[in-house]
Amino acid sequence: MDQTAFGVVKELFGHIDNSVPDEPTSQTEHARRLFSLLAREGGQVEALGEVRCMKTPMADLGTWNEDPWPEHTYGIDASTTRPIEYNNGLVVDTASAKLGVAGTDGNRDLERDGTIRSVLYFDDDDSRFFSETFEGDEGRVDGEVLAFPGTADRTSDVTRWVSTAAQRLAEGRHALASADAIDGALFFDGSVYPLGVLYWLMLDTVDRMPVPSTWDVPQTIAEHYVGVIDRLYERGLPVIGVVKTSMTGQVLDALETKIETHDLTDENGLRLDVPWRRDHQFVSEVLRDDSLNHLTYTSWFVHEQAIDNRPFEMLSTVADALDHGEPADYRRAFFYVRLPRTGGVFRVEAPLLFLGDDAQREAVQRKALKEIARNGDVPRAVTRADKIARISPDNRKTIEKFITSAESQFDYNQDGRWKDIEDPSEVDQ
Repeated sequence: MDQTAFGVVKELFGHIDNSVPDEPTSQTEHARRLFSLLAREGGQVEALGEVRCMKTPMADLGTWNEDPWPEHTYGIDASTTRPIEYNNGLVVDTASAKLGVAGTDGNRDLERDGTIRSVLYFDDDDSRFFSETFEGDEGRVDGEVLAFPGTADRTSDVTRWVSTAAQRLAEGRHALASADAIDGALFFDGSVYPLGVLYWLMLDTVDRMPVPSTWDVPQTIAEHYVGVIDRLYERGLPVIGVVKTSMTGQVLDALETKIETHDLTDENGLRLDVPWRRDHQFVSEVLRDDSLNHLTYTSWFVHEQAIDNRPFEMLSTVADALDHGEPADYRRAFFYVRLPRTGGVFRVEAPLLFLGDDAQREAVQRKALKEIARNGDVPRAVTRADKIARISPDNRKTIEKFITSAESQFDYNQDGRWKDIEDPSEVDQ
């Protein structure tokens, strides 16, 4: 921007700044008052036990000596090339999944294993493509390429579907293949379930499946994840997801429903105002604290899924694959934690199956908080998995040139100007 344009922007923001009430303390108090209302009935978010906000020194959490699980932990992550589009209509995305190990006595040999999945879309009747499997020289990394079903609807978001399928195929399959060798807590980089894929399956129940219902890959992906949960549950090892960024407003939606249901008003008799747009914004205010040496966090909640305003258990579509209960037992329970130095908020998830009573809920929560406190960020095992699974921009440039039968489409995102723009519907990492 030139100096004149920048000066105008400064004046614009000055006007905005003067228009926003400068009352951070009262805003925090308002957020905490609203947060306490989550104990009320109504909406699709229910409290597990008493609704509370807590504060604990990070040093105490990092050295928690009542940990019932081994000190070493495991993290799973899958990195993708991002969709590569070619000028003949071909779309390909490739995902590489790895298991990261943190702790001195963990089985680091597992980090050598990997799972790679490529999913392609090419709606051409003359294509000679067929599914194929591949294996690395040492047999530690397996790969598979699969075709996304052709569709005549050019308005469909095929690029996103291809990317979601590749990432969740690789991550879920690698987690399942590693499950028997894991002997500590397992952390997912993101939700404990492949939410986009489960949403496809949910929509299929009302004949609105965005991908062809004859394609069995979404069902397979979902079964991979619940298979991991069942295997670790049988051995008393927790499965925990750490969601770093989310555009969801599930808590806020539930809060507004509770306010309307119970006709809750402020001291002036006006309906309570909920000005936030995202759960993470709201919870960041609820958990605001001046200390740089403490973690602040909430109690547990559980989300009731719905479709077309009807209650619907997210895992109903794979109910036959669940070994230890009904779909309701596998619902995502969650709590929030705020990092003191950055103010960032994580949503920490675990299947309800692992949280049967107050003692179990506290133990799983403490385990997650311990790993976050030790790293001052996401758990170390997740950081490790992200590092060894990452597909770099240079990797991507090389990979896209492996296709010689077609020319890749120029990607404006590669120059960096658009790299921070994401579709809010996919941001749940």
